[in-house]
Amino acid sequence: MHRLGKPTFRKHAAGVRKTLFLLVSVIIVLIAICGCSATLSPPKDQPFSRFIVYFNNDDLAKNTMVCDAVFPVPRSSSSITNVAAAALEALFRGPTAEERSQGYRSFFSVRTAGLLKRLKIRSGTAYVDLHDRRQELTGATSSCGRAEFFTQIQRTLGQFPAIERIIFAIDGQPRVFYDWMELECDQTNDNCALPSVSM
Repeated sequence: MHRLGKPTFRKHAAGVRKTLFLLVSVIIVLIAICGCSATLSPPKDQPFSRFIVYFNNDDLAKNTMVCDAVFPVPRSSSSITNVAAAALEALFRGPTAEERSQGYRSFFSVRTAGLLKRLKIRSGTAYVDLHDRRQELTGATSSCGRAEFFTQIQRTLGQFPAIERIIFAIDGQPRVFYDWMELECDQTNDNCALPSVSM
């Protein structure tokens, strides 16, 4: 009886393997037919935020000589507590390859994905503290480059009603940022004073 049991078990195991192989094959074929991608949408029961980032696009601009013409691109994030920071982080990752093929462009790209150090919002002012990535943002301090840089950030943050103005810093130092941008320290940026909120 013991000898007869082994072949029966082997046949059963072989049948299970064959069934599993067929099942996996069917699943792979169904995925290919559906055109499912590796990027999955958040589950319906998982909260997430939708927002917009802004990039330049010469194909959409009526006048390519206008440097501050930017256009909206939708984004989403699993963050629901600091959506403004999530929007900046998405902006700093730049346009996707598909968006670039559609004419969207920016100083921001995968190389500047970690540009945001921290964002604090107090009394209508957004304090945007950046890591020092000046070498990766060459051209951003030209007159046109400066307009593109600021407009993309200002329009992206401007969608949030709590933000009325923006003050920038590099590694917690506003003066370093405004000197780099060749801009004066004045009332618009609190004379480059260190912010009262912790950066």
